[in-house]
Amino acid sequence: MSVYVYDMAGETIAFRRTWNDPYLFDLDGYWIGHCAWGDNDVADLSGQYLGSFVNDRLVRRNNWCERDCHTVASNPGPVTRTSRPRAPLPFPNRFAYEDVRISHLT
Repeated sequence: MSVYVYDMAGETIAFRRTWNDPYLFDLDGYWIGHCAWGDNDVADLSGQYLGSFVNDRLVRRNNWCERDCHTVASNPGPVTRTSRPRAPLPFPNRFAYEDVRISHLT
């Protein structure tokens, strides 16, 4: 079952195939990032910081500093969502984050 991630307002912006899937996909099923550092931070396809998973949100931390990405992930190819988004969890810590810019949203 697909696991959806949301922006700060609770809008669906991307998904993962499972909670543990290191790959992140846009809503059309195209690969847009991966967990490159073994934590909740996500690198985009060029290896730059895209955002961080905070519960079910994908947001950019305000205190982010550059970090080298030594992991080159192989392209998993396009995927298809297997479920519908559920209601997002509450997100009270807005002061520490900003929304992620994903190409299909701009």
